[in-house]
Amino acid sequence: MHITATQIKIKGISAFFRFFTRVAEIRKQLASAEGVIFVKFSGLRTLTGWRSEEDMKAFRNSGAHLEAMKNVKNIGKAKSISWQADQEPEWHQAKTRLDSIQFKI
Repeated sequence: MHITATQIKIKGISAFFRFFTRVAEIRKQLASAEGVIFVKFSGLRTLTGWRSEEDMKAFRNSGAHLEAMKNVKNIGKAKSISWQADQEPEWHQAKTRLDSIQFKI
């Protein structure tokens, strides 16, 4: 299974409201995404499991998620990391992996 963990650092109160508007749109997109196995949210982090990397990329590169990625600089900084796993990881595992990389400017 393809696992992806993401985190965003929001740069201000107005960006906070823009972010949560986008989250609602992305959740709708996730509800019908092909190949999604699980989705977890924790604050400003997400953890998703996908049948394949291709399924994750198809989701990432389309719809509300693609529009959010194009505008992330208006909201803050983001980072993501992906890996292969046999089972759904715990949050502490995802956090450790996210902490190992820097936010993208």
